[in-house]
Order: sequence, then structure tokens, then C-alpha cells
Amino acid sequence: MNATQLLLTVVMFGSLFSVLTLSLNLQYSRGGMINFGTVAYFAAGAYAYAIVTQDPPKGLDQYLFGFGGPWWLGFLAAGLASFIFAVITGWPTLRLRGEYLALTTFAFAEVFHSILLNERRIGNGSVGLSNVERPSTEWTGLPDTYIFTLAALALMLATMLFFNRLLASPYGRAIDAIKDDELAAQTIGKDISKLRFQVFVISAIPIGFAGALYAMITTLVNPQLFTAEVTFFIWIALVLGGDRTIIGAIVGTMALVLFQEVVRAIPFETVRSAQIASSVEHMMTGLIFIIILRWQPIEKLAKRVGFS
Repeated sequence: MNATQLLLTVVMFGSLFSVLTLSLNLQYSRGGMINFGTVAYFAAGAYAYAIVTQDPPKGLDQYLFGFGGPWWLGFLAAGLASFIFAVITGWPTLRLRGEYLALTTFAFAEVFHSILLNERRIGNGSVGLSNVERPSTEWTGLPDTYIFTLAALALMLATMLFFNRLLASPYGRAIDAIKDDELAAQTIGKDISKLRFQVFVISAIPIGFAGALYAMITTLVNPQLFTAEVTFFIWIALVLGGDRTIIGAIVGTMALVLFQEVVRAIPFETVRSAQIASSVEHMMTGLIFIIILRWQPIEKLAKRVGFS
């Protein structure tokens, strides 16, 4: 992998996963909700996009529905699917707090993953759906990698600007008031349960859009792509960048994606050496995590530039 390919890959996947980190930042850092099920909304968006755009089943296909729709309809369906899933899971879980909320959202994500893995009528079970529809990019005259990098960057910027505008509004200040002092916010008449539910649902929609874009890029949706590891990756990125900062969430995600892609770009002569490198990657990620927790340089930088 040359430098250009590495840069495009980091920007593309860094921007894509930054959307998830920004949404988690809104839920946790501002709304006070510990969500360990982020990957479920990501998967809901990806599968919704694939099902809407996939051709009807034929031959050995075991899935029941494939509507053969255009990519833009699948993209909208992805946001809607994530929204609906957030409504379904948010209504019972947001009555909980702290570690109970974390465990419940994690359980919802694992149940959803198990359904996708074992219920073949949804998305071919463990096989998944391949050759997922991509929008035509021939008219641009640019390679697909450039187009999808720009698309991921545009989605990240749109999410960033929307969340920043939302948090700067009176509605955002009400969210901060709940996080800072829930009892005081309730005393002045704020409906805490309603606000938390709204934040939970609003932040899930961009995750669904990111899932659709991820399906376009990989042209595959498979349960193995949507494991709990994605959720933990996003949490680590959020802590690396510093919570309560929008720019920090993006920088933390980009840095983590860059680190992983650099390790993956190293050529290995044997399978054993590749396995050792994978173990070293996890070890170094943990070490970086500890260092950032100790000094938090990215969070301090974000505060200096005033983009919180």
C-alpha cells in the first residue's frame, strides 16, 4: 500500500467511523447515556440498505426480501431503520442508568447480532449479502475510492456541523443541564426522560447513514463485520480524543484508524508473524489509551481552538 492509498483509506474509514464516535459523544458526553450497543444501529443501517437495494432472492439465496431499489432509497431506508431500532430499544432501556443501561444496550446489540447470524431469512445468515449495490460513479471520471472517501468526509462534516449547531442551541444547553445536574434540571421543569430519548434517537440516525455507506464501500454485509469490537473501537476513539469535544472525537478516531492501517500495511512473511503483529497492535492500542487517559493532549488542544 502506497502513501496515497493509505491516506485515502484512513480518511475514508476514519470519517465513516467518526460519525459513530460523534453520535456516541452526543449520547454519553452530553446526554449522560452509556451506550454499549452502537454497532447494532450501524448494522441496522447497513442491512436496511442492502435489503432495499438487493435483487429478489434466486437460486441458493435464503433471504426473503430483496426490493431492487435505487441506492438513494436504500440510503434513506438505512437512516429510518436505525431510527426505528433506536425507538424500539430506547423506550425500555433509557429508564435505566449507569452500568445497567450499558449492560442492557450491550445485550440488545448481542441479541440483534445473534438474529442476523442465525436467521437466514433476513440476510442469508452467516453468509451475508454480497455484491451490494453501489451508486454509479462513472460520470465523475474519478476512481471509486476517491468518490467514497469524499462521501464519507461529507457525511462526517454534515454530522459534525449538525451536532455542533444542536449543542449550541437552547436545546443543547438543556441537554448539558441534565448531564451536569439532573436534579436541578428536573426542578426547573425539564422533562429528563423525554430529552434523553430524543437525544438517543437523533444520534442514531447518522449511524444508520454510516452503515449504508459502509455497505456501499465493502459491497458486503455480514454479521462478522458488526461485532462488539466495533463498539469498543468507538469507545476507545472517544476517550482518546476526549469526551465533550466534537473535534476531539474526530481526531481520536482518525488517529486510531491511522494506527491500525499502518500496522496492517506492514508485509509479513508468515502467518505466525502476522498473528504476533495483531497482538502487538492490540497491546499498543491499550498503551496509547493509557497515555491519553493520563495526559489527554487532544482534549486540551480542542479546548484551545474553541471547538467543543
